[in-house]
Amino acid sequence: MLHTGASVLRVDGAQGEGGGQVLRTALALSAIRGVPVEIHSIRARRKTPGLQAQHLTAVTALAAVSGARVEGAHLGSQRVRVVPGPIQPGEYRFDVGTAGSTALVLQALLVPLALAGGPSRITLTGGTHVPWSPPADYMQEVWLPALADLGLCARLDVGRWGFYPKGGGRIVVEVEGGADLRPISLLHRIGGLRLRGVSAVANLPRGIAERQRDRALRRLAAEGRDAEIAVTEAESPGTGSFLMLVAEVGGLRAGFSALGERGKPAEQVADEAVNALLEFLKGEAGCDPHLADQLVLPMALTPGTSRLTTSRVTRHLLTTAQVVQQILGCLMQIGGEEGSPGAVTIEGVGTRVESRESRAERPEVRAESREPRGERGEPRAERPEPGALPAATCLRATHRQANAAQAGGRRAATSEIRNPQSEIVPSPLIRKARAEDVPAIQKLVAHFAVRGDLLPRTLNELYQHLRDFFVCQVDGEVVGICALSVYWEDLAEVRSLAVQEVHGGKGLGATLVNACLAEAASLGVRRVFALTYRPGFFEKLGFRSIDKRELPQKIWKDCIKCAKFACCDETALIRDT
Repeated sequence: MLHTGASVLRVDGAQGEGGGQVLRTALALSAIRGVPVEIHSIRARRKTPGLQAQHLTAVTALAAVSGARVEGAHLGSQRVRVVPGPIQPGEYRFDVGTAGSTALVLQALLVPLALAGGPSRITLTGGTHVPWSPPADYMQEVWLPALADLGLCARLDVGRWGFYPKGGGRIVVEVEGGADLRPISLLHRIGGLRLRGVSAVANLPRGIAERQRDRALRRLAAEGRDAEIAVTEAESPGTGSFLMLVAEVGGLRAGFSALGERGKPAEQVADEAVNALLEFLKGEAGCDPHLADQLVLPMALTPGTSRLTTSRVTRHLLTTAQVVQQILGCLMQIGGEEGSPGAVTIEGVGTRVESRESRAERPEVRAESREPRGERGEPRAERPEPGALPAATCLRATHRQANAAQAGGRRAATSEIRNPQSEIVPSPLIRKARAEDVPAIQKLVAHFAVRGDLLPRTLNELYQHLRDFFVCQVDGEVVGICALSVYWEDLAEVRSLAVQEVHGGKGLGATLVNACLAEAASLGVRRVFALTYRPGFFEKLGFRSIDKRELPQKIWKDCIKCAKFACCDETALIRDT
């Protein structure tokens, strides 16, 4: 057993999409923050569970650059424990040994090395253009320019292409080091659109690449789009074909690619890439789905607030957000349902790569913790079941984000009593409610309804309005609720806000309201109102007082049924999303 003087953060490798993304994200942040980490249940639900070649390469590569001690680093292993040392810039060579993705290994390595004190050079051998991973061209044309906007500078050269199943490709990456991270905003595409691309073959007739190009150009022309697509014959030990299209607008880039395979016509390859591009161009998102999940980690390390919009919220995005929140504890908001367009807001925590000296000054904890706790000792956030990740918002609150305002009122009730327990604060998770939460929701509503702070709701009513609710979960228990009720195309209400007394004063009420505001914005609802006895709480969140007569939809739908209709003493407030 590998022992360490510091507490070990345990990460569930089966959470979310349950693949290598959890492993790579946890390993990279472990190295950056100097936090020992144990990833268990690695790829547990996959057909071939445990570490495969590319995952093992990522583990050994990060161990090499950080001088880490590692346990469980072998093929098929479902548990890896890593105790990182200081990250050392330098020249590194890693061979995946198969057609495993070099791009995915690079994703784990680049940010840690970019934050190190000097330049590095990485040579990776394996698959460069293989299924289920971003191709090297995408990394060059889309990923690295986006990282440069964040302050992470690197250059990638493809020396040799590697296709499945032979692999044998080679990329060389020059990393500047000493990165000074800054927040980014990738919200909307503004400016003229430029479309370009490359159609390539390796050890196949050039005519295949030309057919891919010609089909793509015809499809785009039919949509009134002009493009420049180069044809190239790539050097590779194997055979393959490839098409990638890049959309560039005002410095924002998005990439869409497709791979050929035996029996797959060149025209089908072109159609796959073009269809993805055209779907992206229907909206105004700043990032394609793949770039969005790849930017979560570096955005969380900036000293400020970063924002992006994406054409599709993916399981990879939600999973990466969950792992980053567990390790860094940053405030993060993801608006939009999985599979639909969405927006990401991250309040970064800043970072520095620990030196040997600063790490030596950190007090040693002699008794190794086996509880799933974070780097400051807080218990790990409860993991939702697969498929139940937050649909509109995934948030982690910290002391810095906690809002001291207390919420109350008939439709907004929280307590003024602070938790008298220790300073170790469980990490709350804000997510959309599920059917299994309804009994807990009713219990909270009933508690505050007895005091006259909320209107009572039957189980039937709560099940009917389940989609309206967000819940706040701490250590597996629902401790707070809030609902967003849409009245008209441009109007919605925040209602049924309640937080257990013992969890009052931690900013959970404000976080729940912000989740509702984010969902309203993602739905295109421009105005959100609330009726409350505690207007000061909502004013701190940007609401302003209005006359209740400005809300006829509310009056004739709900208020007229209320016993206090003729003498209502609540305050109406409203704000734009």
